[in-house]
Amino acid sequence: MKKAAILFFALIFSATLFSQRAADNDYWNSWRYTVKDGMDKDFRKAVAKKMALYNNTPEKTIFTYQIITGRNSGTYERVEPMKYPKDYDLDRSGEADYWQENVGKFVSKASGQVRWDRINNATINWDPEAPKNPSKYLERTTFDVKSGRILDFRRFIYRVTETLKKRGFADTQLMFRCISGGSDNMFVLVQGYNSHQEKAMPENDKKFEDDYNEQFGWGTYDEDRQRFDDSLEAWGEYTETMVLVPSLTTGMMD
Repeated sequence: MKKAAILFFALIFSATLFSQRAADNDYWNSWRYTVKDGMDKDFRKAVAKKMALYNNTPEKTIFTYQIITGRNSGTYERVEPMKYPKDYDLDRSGEADYWQENVGKFVSKASGQVRWDRINNATINWDPEAPKNPSKYLERTTFDVKSGRILDFRRFIYRVTETLKKRGFADTQLMFRCISGGSDNMFVLVQGYNSHQEKAMPENDKKFEDDYNEQFGWGTYDEDRQRFDDSLEAWGEYTETMVLVPSLTTGMMD
């Protein structure tokens, strides 16, 4: 009886968790697809047709990137930005059925949908009211944070973000926390840029630490950095580079 009660409350909690999210926050969806050998052209052609039917307006935007470094090289990541709780009540079964029938046959592995909550105080150069065109390249770092250490993790990211803003950071930065489809202790930090040559690399600038300490107190950088490092699981930081696929991105399709 006790186990049944625990299960009941767990189901109630999981069913209501998303409905309690802030109605004015923007949430993002992502999917990953590994294409069957020799079927990349077929996959791209089928996805382009699907997008022409279902993702041809700003409200239904999808970005597509292809991973070019690391163990997932060649995998596609499709990102649907700026959704709100009400959007998850819409019936999109026709779109899903079309994908399954016309695109799914070219896919060898799919992640399923993952939902992310964008974190405002770790965002730079992104305006939800006037979003830019997607960056040509993304550097995407996934963090797995230990239970009970979220505050240490978030403090460092927030202060790094404030330091970048003060220094006039020109690239785009977005940070997200997983709210469905993975661990809620998983975060991703995404920095977008259009040229490897011109990409901002503040971690290589020795003055960055001084600027951080100037804002938050002398010696704070070392202390915050240590707490940040300690907040991560042993496997807890993994970076991938991605390149935009314009032909599979709303507003840029051929």
